[in-house]
Amino acid sequence: MNRWQQAFRLSKFELIHSKKSILFLLFLLAPYSFFLTMSIGSYLEEHFMLYDIFFLLTFGVAAIWAKPKEYQYQKLSDNMWAQPFTVFLNQLPIPREIVVRSRFIIYFIYSLPFHLAVLVIMYSFAPELRQTLLPLEFIAFSLIWLSFGICYGSVYPASDSGDKVTNVKMAFYAVVLLGSFSLILFAVPYLSSYGLVGLTIVLASKWPIVSSLISVIAAGASVAFWMRYMKKHMNKLDYFQ
Repeated sequence: MNRWQQAFRLSKFELIHSKKSILFLLFLLAPYSFFLTMSIGSYLEEHFMLYDIFFLLTFGVAAIWAKPKEYQYQKLSDNMWAQPFTVFLNQLPIPREIVVRSRFIIYFIYSLPFHLAVLVIMYSFAPELRQTLLPLEFIAFSLIWLSFGICYGSVYPASDSGDKVTNVKMAFYAVVLLGSFSLILFAVPYLSSYGLVGLTIVLASKWPIVSSLISVIAAGASVAFWMRYMKKHMNKLDYFQ
């Protein structure tokens, strides 16, 4: 717990300089919530793919877009990409475990309140969703998507440590990422007759406890894996080579 407290104190340096970005994230809450809330009724009837895409964007990348430019992952030299403040912290006599934890705390502060607010607004103002999911089932549905945000989003703080990225490597990452999302978006309705969000609604309504447990375990495992990866990566990476 002491290490997490130290990491939180370290994260305050960036958060203090990110107040405008956090306010901007609150501003983004309105359009995202409005679209997802107003469209859920039509989606439950037609399962149109645009809703699934918007849901993935909301819980996958929306929160991280709000970060100030100087604290985002960016090109530092010819092939070196990293988050500058993380590189700076890595040069100081601070235990790398503390640096790693601070990066994850910052991501969670950006993402979890935003994701939770979107879900609560949806359930509060979309009668179609309340008719489809009982409160316990909605909690399971929320845990599925909060866990998705953690599983997918843990890549962001882990990548802050940096990497040597060539154009070929970046193109490969882009193809894999877009290909994976496209495969999921097309495969789920083909195999289940539901859209991606619709399938998670079914899972939450039929197996709320099981789906909640699996989601939470997956989120915890993802955080543990990417924290360990980031620490090892920082130990072997030469930022000034």
